[in-house]
Amino acid sequence: MNCLEFRRLLPQDPYQQGKELLEHEAQCPECAKYAAKIREQEALLKAVLHSPAPPPELAENIRLAVRLERRVDSGRRVWFAAAASVLLAVSVSMVSLFDKQYTREHMALAQNVIYHIEDEAPHLRTPGPASPQRVHAVLARFGAELTGDIGRINFAGECVMRNRTGVHLVLKGEMGPVTVFLMPGERSQEMIPVESERFHGEIMPTQWGTIAVVGEKGEEIEPIANRVAQAIRWPENASGLATTRLGDRRVVEVIL
Repeated sequence: MNCLEFRRLLPQDPYQQGKELLEHEAQCPECAKYAAKIREQEALLKAVLHSPAPPPELAENIRLAVRLERRVDSGRRVWFAAAASVLLAVSVSMVSLFDKQYTREHMALAQNVIYHIEDEAPHLRTPGPASPQRVHAVLARFGAELTGDIGRINFAGECVMRNRTGVHLVLKGEMGPVTVFLMPGERSQEMIPVESERFHGEIMPTQWGTIAVVGEKGEEIEPIANRVAQAIRWPENASGLATTRLGDRRVVEVIL
């Protein structure tokens, strides 16, 4: 596979695991940088665009638009209605998308982890296993390396958690899928429990950031968290990797 074919195929599915794609990415530094940017942009867009909720003032805005429309003369009514509809639609989309993301950026980390698992629920059903090349490629984008056995990995990808990018893994657990988020630069001073009606887990602080391990109720989380912490080696500058903020629209850059 040459560079042109790689750059034509990758945007169709930035997370595909085709053997030829992975081999070319591993051998071509320029295409590896291109792939990192494409995947980061994909993760950023998914975080912003997933399940936008309408703002609470939507109903009042609609009523206001109707009242204003009634005040214009009949010759301008059609034009005003069309303009008001377009403006309202754009305003609703922009406000709801970015208000939701802003709220999640400043939400408690444990609640954010739960929301992220729910947003990315299809990954829980990925049959796997993910190829060793795929796992290696995802970790390598952050300068990390898997040095031990953490169990069967069904999914490996990148994600945006609050205002940073990190690694999203789904492991095979005893009670069902176990989600692991590796969040370089996300600081915590203590162990944080993660609880919901369906899931439970913990957020573990490390020297380079935090690890979140969350599974179905009844899953033994602590042994998995310890295996992950011991088996993944991070670079010394991991806390400064892949920082992004949605508010100023900076594109994520992964340091390789």
